[in-house]
Amino acid sequence: MDPLEQHRPLDQVVGSAVKNDRTMAGLTLSELSKRSSVSTAMISKIERGQVSASLSTLDALAQAIGVPLVNFFAGTTGKTDVSFVPAGEGIHVQRQGSAFGHFYRMIGRAAANHVSYESFVVTLEQPLAVRPFYRHRGVEFIHVLSGEMVFRCGDGSFDMAPGDSLSFDSCAAHGPTELKTETVTFLTVISKADGLEMG
Repeated sequence: MDPLEQHRPLDQVVGSAVKNDRTMAGLTLSELSKRSSVSTAMISKIERGQVSASLSTLDALAQAIGVPLVNFFAGTTGKTDVSFVPAGEGIHVQRQGSAFGHFYRMIGRAAANHVSYESFVVTLEQPLAVRPFYRHRGVEFIHVLSGEMVFRCGDGSFDMAPGDSLSFDSCAAHGPTELKTETVTFLTVISKADGLEMG
C-alpha cells in the first residue's frame, strides 16, 4: 500500500478511486449519475470521502464507468500482488455445484502477509436442484446484487435480497436453499490464511 494511502480513511481512498476512474472514462458527474441511477450529490460526497457508500452503490458506479468493483479498493491493499479484471470479464470457474446452475466468475485475487482472498460474482438460476452444502476453512462475505434467495449458514437461514450482506466462518455448512426469483447474483469474497485449502 502507498504509505500516503495508509493514513487516509477508507472512504477517502475509495472516493479518490471512484473520481479517478470516472475522470479516466471521460464522464462528468451528471453523466455518471444518469448511467448509474445514483444522484450527483451522492457521487460527489462519495468522491470527497464524506460518506460510506454501500457495495451495491459502488457496484452500480463501477458498472456505469466500465471498471471492476475491485478497482475502487486497490489503494487499500499491498502492491505485491495485483489483479485487474476488465468490466464484464473474469475467469469462469468450474467448481463443485456448477452443474446445478451455479456459475462462478472470478473477478479478483490477491495475497500478502500470509493471507489471501478470492472474489467471485456468482449467478444462480432456477430450478435450484438439491445440492451439497459447502464447507471450507477461512471466512467468507457475500453481498446480493440482484434477485432474492434463502441462504443457509450453520443452523441459521437468511432471507436475502439486493443490498443484503452476510459474513461468516466458512467452516460452517453453507449454501443457497431456495431461490425466490428466476436468477440471483451475488458477490462473494473468500479469505484464508496461507496453507488452508478452499473447497
